[in-house]
Amino acid sequence: MGLVDYSSSSDDEAPAPPKKRLKGQEHVSDSKMPPLPEAFYDLYASTVRQSVVDDPSLHQGRTRLNPHVAGNWPTHLYIEWHPTEVQHETLDALIKKTQQELGDDIQLHSFLNSDLGTDLPLHISLSRPLSLPTSIKDDYLTKVKHSIRSCGTGVFSVKPAGLAWYKSPDSDRTFFVVRIAPTDANDDSKHLRASTHPELMMLLTRCNTVAAHFDQPPLYEQTQGESAATAFHISIGWTLGAPDEETRLRALKLFQDKEFEDIHAWNVKVDGVKAKIGNVVTHIPLLGNVKTKEEDDFADSLYGS
Repeated sequence: MGLVDYSSSSDDEAPAPPKKRLKGQEHVSDSKMPPLPEAFYDLYASTVRQSVVDDPSLHQGRTRLNPHVAGNWPTHLYIEWHPTEVQHETLDALIKKTQQELGDDIQLHSFLNSDLGTDLPLHISLSRPLSLPTSIKDDYLTKVKHSIRSCGTGVFSVKPAGLAWYKSPDSDRTFFVVRIAPTDANDDSKHLRASTHPELMMLLTRCNTVAAHFDQPPLYEQTQGESAATAFHISIGWTLGAPDEETRLRALKLFQDKEFEDIHAWNVKVDGVKAKIGNVVTHIPLLGNVKTKEEDDFADSLYGS
């Protein structure tokens, strides 16, 4: 039975007359609705919880990275990006073309749409998925807000620099991602490896410092000499398991196809950081060098003067 069990009309009931359209509304149903305001996604950032027990059948075979614990709050820090209608259509075409390369054996799930078909924003992560006890969640948010606002980083942009497959170390999922670079970086891979993402690295350092303050794991720990600056990305899809190397390489080459050449010129604007704790999202704007004395004092206490 569905959520609502509507009773059907009896056979002897006359059908209701069609509703008259008001003057000027003849073509309303044929026009596309305007995009939702960005703040709408902050209010409805979480789907309805279907179960407090890990049930992969409810989530396309996925298993929770952090098992649900009563009294703990799932937490994530990220930069949100709302692709334009044209950008969304291009990424959707890229997902479909990649699925053709994968064949029927592996299903590529898209991050572009909700279960109801609504266009979704994408994101650049600045924290791991965390689980915060109730006793520290408010203090954590306060410190994150102060840390971001006092970092001195103003609004900036990044751009797509290629595609990649990323195997999650914590689950059996493989993510299909768009690698990003500073907007002033050249497209050659040598320069990309050398780019430092100074603004993103500043934000990541601030977020990781707050995480460490609360004994939470950091994101993109530098290991084996690999810089965290090369790890930033925007996930656009995921699979269970991993495609073979030959198939992965064919998919990555799609970035150079003429059909997707416009992606190279996109700018992803970064004007703030989102802090999602439970189902509440807080937008923390980037203020540049505009700081209060309280924020300066906080930065000195957390990072040292």
